[in-house]
Amino acid sequence: MLRIIHFKNDIRQILRDSVMLALMMAPLLVIIVFKLMLVFLVPVVETKTTLDISLWIPWIVAFVLLLNSGMLGVVTGFMMLDDKDGNIAELMSVTPLGRSGYLLNRLSLVSAMSVFYTVLAYFALGIVRLPPGTVFLLAVLLAVYSATIGLVLFSGAENKVKGLTFSKALNVFILFAFADLFPLKWFTVAAWFFPPYWISRLIREELSLYVAVITVIVHLAWLVSFLIYYIRKTE
Repeated sequence: MLRIIHFKNDIRQILRDSVMLALMMAPLLVIIVFKLMLVFLVPVVETKTTLDISLWIPWIVAFVLLLNSGMLGVVTGFMMLDDKDGNIAELMSVTPLGRSGYLLNRLSLVSAMSVFYTVLAYFALGIVRLPPGTVFLLAVLLAVYSATIGLVLFSGAENKVKGLTFSKALNVFILFAFADLFPLKWFTVAAWFFPPYWISRLIREELSLYVAVITVIVHLAWLVSFLIYYIRKTE
C-alpha cells in the first residue's frame, strides 16, 4: 500500500514540474520526429545525393534509444534532488518502506518508462531487424542505463539548478556509442568502459555471448558503483 502511495506521489511530482513533465514526454516527440525524417526526408536526400542512409541506420537507432533513456534518467535525478532538498529520503528511511524501498520505487518508475519507450521506438521506427532476445536485452539494459543516469546526476549535482547544467554534460556519454566511427584507437578503448558503446554494439552486430556478457557487466558495474555511492552519501 505504501509503495502505491509513493508511486502516486511520484506521478503528481512529475505533473507539477514542467521540466520533468517535458522530459518524460520528450522521448515520444523524438520518436515521431525521427520517424517523419525517415519517411519524408531520407528519400529526398538519397535521390539528391549519393549518401546511403542504410549504412547509418544502426547508429540512428542507437542514438534515439540512448537519448530517450538518458532523458528519463534525468527525470529520476531531478526527483531525487527534490527529495534531497525536502529531506524525503531521510524521512522514508524510518518508514516501513525504508531507504532501500524508497530508492527502488524512485528508480523503477522511470526505468519502466525506459522499457516502454525502447520497445515503442524499435517498432515505431521499424528500420532495423533484431532478434527478440536482443530487443529484450536492450530494453532491460537501457532501463539500467536510465537508472544509472539518475544516480550520476544526483551524485554530481547539489540541487536542481546545478542538476540542469550537469544533465547537459551527461549527453557527452552518447558520443561513446559512436567511438568506432572515429579513427582514434584510444577513444574506442576508452569507450569500452561506458554503457553507450555496448548498446551500439548490440544493435550493430549479431548478438554474441561475448558482447552480451561484457555489456551486462559494464552496465551493472556503473549501476552498482553509483548505488554504493548514493548509500554512503545519504547515510
